[in-house]
Amino acid sequence: KHRSDQRTREARYTNMHASWHLQLPALTNAYLTWKHNSSLNVAQTSAHKFQVTAVHVFELDYFHDITQQHEEVANVSLLHVGLLGCSPTAPTVAISLQCLELYHQLRRQQSSFSIQVFTKVLCAIHNVNYAQTFHDQFSIAFDIYLTILCSVRSQVDTALGCTDPDWRLRHGCPPCTFEVSQPNECPLYPASLKAMDGNNSAKRMANAGSADLRIFPSRYMIPPDQVDVFKDDV
Repeated sequence: KHRSDQRTREARYTNMHASWHLQLPALTNAYLTWKHNSSLNVAQTSAHKFQVTAVHVFELDYFHDITQQHEEVANVSLLHVGLLGCSPTAPTVAISLQCLELYHQLRRQQSSFSIQVFTKVLCAIHNVNYAQTFHDQFSIAFDIYLTILCSVRSQVDTALGCTDPDWRLRHGCPPCTFEVSQPNECPLYPASLKAMDGNNSAKRMANAGSADLRIFPSRYMIPPDQVDVFKDDV
């Protein structure tokens, strides 16, 4: 008999994100090892194998054998062979890192290219009927993939000494009103244009995604608690 999950969506997300967070340092190291094609000198005496459905861009392997070392997290074992699971504990489906990176670059060039569209494309390539489960699985894998990339960026910033909160402000080149005098150049009218966005569209999404309590560590946006200090100023 099927037993329904009585937990709220917020509780499920909180438990899942906590499990991913505990694995993040090991996942980051495994990703960097795979990225730079480093060899793994590990003993095979206590290793065992498990199977996952490996989803690539043009290939689909229903029974992909994965070697897992003693006390090694399953997703670390998957990352060693260029895969990332759709569950933090016992993954049965894994997405290839090339597939995740392909979608990452597609989203950077066309932000409206949704996960649903991409998973439907993969289903068409693999001749599989689309289901909402595929969207959810890919979304989980892509989310932790971006988290790993942010962890790598954080390590690079730490190594380069770029961790100060105001580092970008002090070393960036913001737009200014400096005028360069050129001979025979006609003056601009108006000299400059300024615009302000009231975020009216963003306000419509103020109550969206309330089940995910994580805070995105942005390098550009000012945290709300620092902005709210001036909310009563006129």
